[in-house]
Amino acid sequence: MILNTETDAKAVIEAALFASGRTLTLKELADLSGLSEERARALAGDLAGEYAFRRSGLEIKNIGDGYSMQVRFGLASRVLSFAPKEIEAPLIRTLAIIAYKQPLKQSELVEIRGNKSYDHVRELVERGLINAEKKGRTKELTTTRGFADYFGLDSGNPQAVRRALLKDKTLVGVTPMYESLATRLGLDFIVVNPYRPESVDLERLEEIELLVLAPGYVERVREHYSGDLLEAGVRTLSQLKESAERISLAAGSGDVEPLAAEVNSMLRKFRERAKKAQAIKPLTPMIEEIARDLRIAIREDGLTAAPDSAKMEADIQVPVHQPYSMDILERVVQRYEAILAGKPEVKTET
Repeated sequence: MILNTETDAKAVIEAALFASGRTLTLKELADLSGLSEERARALAGDLAGEYAFRRSGLEIKNIGDGYSMQVRFGLASRVLSFAPKEIEAPLIRTLAIIAYKQPLKQSELVEIRGNKSYDHVRELVERGLINAEKKGRTKELTTTRGFADYFGLDSGNPQAVRRALLKDKTLVGVTPMYESLATRLGLDFIVVNPYRPESVDLERLEEIELLVLAPGYVERVREHYSGDLLEAGVRTLSQLKESAERISLAAGSGDVEPLAAEVNSMLRKFRERAKKAQAIKPLTPMIEEIARDLRIAIREDGLTAAPDSAKMEADIQVPVHQPYSMDILERVVQRYEAILAGKPEVKTET
């Protein structure tokens, strides 16, 4: 169709914004209207002014490098139940993770969400909802002012974004030790160091409503945090499963079933192997807890077992201070494998 006047072009832009259900870039508006991007921007801006002037139930917003037609802020909550899902759920989940954890490296996002993250980032950038700035070999992801406008937020500040998005949810703070667990559960969380907090940690402690930490540190943490605390024991597989259930219950969110099923399956296999394993003599309470969870035989004349961090002479050295970058389930599994492997063979020279 040939557009004879700018009035026709403006009508096409208005119709496209209404029909698309998404943010249209200036290039798309220019191609539709047959105008330059500069003129398309001007007409879209005129439309935005007209809708605002007459207090319409709809509004046209400038989002990133484009425009979107949406329900006017203040009315959205009343009509939300009738609204179609404009952004598909997988994309929303990726966007939420970026918003919660920004600034977030794209490589870290891929670890959480998989290779589909690359397509999600590309689409979110095109929609003007996030920035992807090159940082070394990866990209640093942050939400945009357009993101704040899109969701009707007063501020694009990361802390304000998290508070607004989690208004009806519990934002959980976890120490680095529990980050992989929180990721597995699908919680809304941020990582914080409450033991020796720096300024950024103190700010995050004010944001959260629940803090997950290692047992035995409550008194120290209370110097900086007055909210709800949950001490999560993860020495054994049974403790890990129980702590995951308690965290999900306290947070009011999270999917614990996949982790619980994986733990139960591993426990059955480990306990079956333990029936044929050599008896052990735990040298510390921690090793005894693991042994009892394994249901391995405990005897005075058994192989001695101790945590590797204890620097004790023992037949079996059990790893306990693995890096926090390792998945929390894998950390516990390594301990069970060490005990079941028994005393390492000593190689002799021939």
